[in-house]
Amino acid sequence: MTTLIERARKWGEERDQRWLERGIRRGRLEGERKLVLRMATRRFGPGAADDLAPELAGVSDSDGVAAIAAKVFECKTVDELIEWARRSLPEAAR
Repeated sequence: MTTLIERARKWGEERDQRWLERGIRRGRLEGERKLVLRMATRRFGPGAADDLAPELAGVSDSDGVAAIAAKVFECKTVDELIEWARRSLPEAAR
């Protein structure tokens, strides 16, 4: 039989682990976004990151960021890339 203190400690450890995992996911996603912005700058020029950043900030999962990254190589302009993202990414990913 576990005591109340043991249960509280275990609950606290589980909560801390969830927060840590959430922080790691957010950090990875932010790193992925920064990489895509660097890719866009290299492909489309210095203003591309500023143009793309607001749209990219609204993407809430790695799959959406990866889809935009792949399109950096296929689109001819940053405007085309932004328009594709608005049209193609599901609302859940934004």
